[in-house]
Amino acid sequence: MFRYPTPTLAAEAGYAIAGDRFAILLGAGVTEGVIARLWNAAVAETAVLEDVLSVLVAGGIHDLPDFAVAEFPDDGAQPVRVAVRGAAIVETSDRTRVSGADARTWIETALAGAVGIRLALETGPAGGDLLPLGLGVTRAHELSWGRPFPAGREPDADVTPAAAGEVPPGTLAPVTVAVPTIAPAAPAPPAPAPVARDEEIDVLQTISVDRSLFARLFEDEDDLELPDFLRDDARGGDLPDERTRFGSRRGSRPAAPATSYGLRLPGGRTVPLDRPVVLGRGPRAGEHPDARIERVSSPHKEISGTHLEAVLDGATLVVRDLGSTNGTIVRPPTGAAALLRGGAASRVPVGTELDLGDGVTAVFDALEPSTAG
Repeated sequence: MFRYPTPTLAAEAGYAIAGDRFAILLGAGVTEGVIARLWNAAVAETAVLEDVLSVLVAGGIHDLPDFAVAEFPDDGAQPVRVAVRGAAIVETSDRTRVSGADARTWIETALAGAVGIRLALETGPAGGDLLPLGLGVTRAHELSWGRPFPAGREPDADVTPAAAGEVPPGTLAPVTVAVPTIAPAAPAPPAPAPVARDEEIDVLQTISVDRSLFARLFEDEDDLELPDFLRDDARGGDLPDERTRFGSRRGSRPAAPATSYGLRLPGGRTVPLDRPVVLGRGPRAGEHPDARIERVSSPHKEISGTHLEAVLDGATLVVRDLGSTNGTIVRPPTGAAALLRGGAASRVPVGTELDLGDGVTAVFDALEPSTAG
């Protein structure tokens, strides 16, 4: 059973959504259209936490409202998954508290063994008596489920999984922490080989951001129609002839295509695809001797040092993830966007946008003769 306190001023209160498997609390100012889409996501039979979060980020990652979301598992033995942002908090009956105050995006974790959960907006005024709520939407600054919380009780600890070094009692290790953190430095390796002065030494690791919320995961590599020279089972065969256009077979030089292609980068820069192109925050030419190295700006370090490889094959582009932390969102001219990561590769048509993160996109396009150089 859900409960909520009646707000003093309903028109200024947030929104509480109670579903079969979800409790959602949002700050004031969220449009009714967003509330309706959240309700539809929350009551879908196959809905998971990511479906609700996808609705919240649809308006832009930098324009998120304050919110708290709790997903209750079908199996009572499983933990409750929660996501919290801004002035919202989640408290459990075992005196655990999760706050989203310091999150750049949101805090996401799993809470085990909770028999009562309270979602609240710290900016909201104190409400009146607790009223029951079945399934539906109401204006409120607070929503609770399960065992009632004693009036005025304050939890012992304010836990932010992304910043704390310990996991509090009654919680599992975070399943995903969307707030960016910088991983601790690894033990010092042996002295590295000399590095050219124009090459960046990636001292800080790439910040991790969960980009799977923005696109379906690209997982089935078996369905790809990759050129023979990129297939794992063709490693023992002939390699591309370095003396001819990349991707041609030795002794069978094709005629040069009538159209030239390239990648259009931010700032109006165009990169020709006359040879493989490696994109990243700081790829090193020595590791990719036959490729064109293109460094892109990533102030928040969401783009990996060596992020993505692009190889022209006829009139299509083969893009391969190079073990990046956050992957690349591939947006073709038609069809759904997909998240390319984990070393996967995909063949994409002209007009496809490659979103590397941090606002950096590369568009695969046909070039005018004057641009192709």
